[in-house]
Amino acid sequence: MNPIELFGKIIEISHSNLEISSRIKSILNIISQDLHYEEVMAYTLDQDKRLTCRYLNDRSTLFPILNKYRCRVGEGIAGGVAQKRAPQHFTSRDIPPRFGCLFYPELDGQIERFKSFAFLPLSDDSYLYGVLVAISTREAIQDSEKILLSMLSREIGGILRTYSLIIESKKRISELATLSELGRVLASDVEPEELLKNIALIVAKALSAQFVTIKLEYPFLRIGSQRFTNGTIEPLMMQYVNEMEIESIKNKRSMSLKDHISEAEEGHLRFSLHTSPMMSKNRIIGAITMGASKAQYFIAEEDGRSLINTISNYMSNGLENTLLNRRLRDVVRELNDAQKRLIEQEKLKSLGEMTANIAHEIKNPLVIIGGFAKRLAKKTHLDQTENRYIDIILKEVTRLESILNEVLNYVKEGPTLTGACDINSCIDEIISLFAPDSTWKDIKIEKMFDNKLDPVICDSQQIKQVFINILMNAFEAMDGRGTIEVKTEQSVVNGKMFMSAAISDTGGGIDPSIMENIFNPFFTTKEKGTGLGLAISNKIVTNNNGRLEIKNMVGKGATFIVYLPLENKTGEGFV
Repeated sequence: MNPIELFGKIIEISHSNLEISSRIKSILNIISQDLHYEEVMAYTLDQDKRLTCRYLNDRSTLFPILNKYRCRVGEGIAGGVAQKRAPQHFTSRDIPPRFGCLFYPELDGQIERFKSFAFLPLSDDSYLYGVLVAISTREAIQDSEKILLSMLSREIGGILRTYSLIIESKKRISELATLSELGRVLASDVEPEELLKNIALIVAKALSAQFVTIKLEYPFLRIGSQRFTNGTIEPLMMQYVNEMEIESIKNKRSMSLKDHISEAEEGHLRFSLHTSPMMSKNRIIGAITMGASKAQYFIAEEDGRSLINTISNYMSNGLENTLLNRRLRDVVRELNDAQKRLIEQEKLKSLGEMTANIAHEIKNPLVIIGGFAKRLAKKTHLDQTENRYIDIILKEVTRLESILNEVLNYVKEGPTLTGACDINSCIDEIISLFAPDSTWKDIKIEKMFDNKLDPVICDSQQIKQVFINILMNAFEAMDGRGTIEVKTEQSVVNGKMFMSAAISDTGGGIDPSIMENIFNPFFTTKEKGTGLGLAISNKIVTNNNGRLEIKNMVGKGATFIVYLPLENKTGEGFV
């Protein structure tokens, strides 16, 4: 065929919009048909400096053999051509056995039917992209044909070069888009848990990975979990992930699965992994790992490590600053809350002292009034109306004394007698006190106790009073008919272990407009209530380094939750 016409066809294909594999295959078929080569194949040089036999003509029978092994640069004829970037031509008389590569044993008995062989570098002036192999049953290759093959190999090299630039550009655009999205997430106000989940999702999408997992090495951050994963990690993969994270963090360098295991072991695995440490100011804050199936092997090997390193370096400082800002915000909020509670306590202390003095002053006249009323009641000549008046006076005096006693109990600062308390037994004992009461016959009590709950160090008598108050409130909220659910369990609050006891009722909940005043002393919605029951309960729980919370569901009921620290030391509890 006329070389000019041949070049015309190849250049037309080269500049077409066909996918790269279709273009190269079409060119290899033209070389096969027009220049009479039975086998025309193209090796590509991958980023790990290995040659892969990737493209073939339609008539090729040797491709399945050559495709099985990825030879190194300098290994065999193809590797030697790649190393020296110079073409080599052979005949059946001087061709090295197995093309000079020991790892092609299946070529034995396959190449004897061929007479001439051409190996040419696919390159331009600067880069090598692979090796072209042309094999024929003709006796020899003419010099003019060798020149033509060299020109064609440069054209194929140009196609690979253009494709490489396009892929590199797309990769850089993808990296910039990913980094931009990560920057937006890092600058957002979402909570740390949601932030890390979003980062894992963005990286998994950018890498087309089966999974991406982030492991934190940040002990002072109050985050429930130290691992955040997008995707599914199989048990076998998880084993390697844990090992690689430890090694990567220890050595402060990124690594792939093939760096961690032997080449023989790698061949039996169906996945590839990449781990990169997240470092800020030479301090490890964690590690990020991506996993891909073997179907994505080349993508993962060539692009995965580079991209995940770029992402890790970019987000390390930003992630640390973001998490520290979240921590600082939490600390500031806790300090503000503590300051408000301190001011409130000082106010209550002053009010308590005043209230105690007033209560004592009122109590003395009440004793006198009650005493004289009792003396009058003993007189037999009083008529029925006068006796009724005396009874009313005695009842009201008793009620006033009861109110004054509650006020004094609230304001006085008695000693806290701490000791080990089994909360489950404590609540059981209280429930057994109410059960025989006929007014509780329409109350159903459901107990869901954590039997593995450790004892709590607290004043058990005071804590009993808290549960009695809450249960009585639930009873009154349901008008003596409904279900009370009592649940105990261990809870983690602000990074510390607490016992939580939740008492829920079906009394329709609390009016949202009064929720802010629910623990205020003397606030009540009951006709005969003093408004001190919940105030005293809240004070008792606080004095035992715990916290009393309410979850209100309007129309359904309310849940009172008592939190008590499992390791209760003076000054340690809710900040």
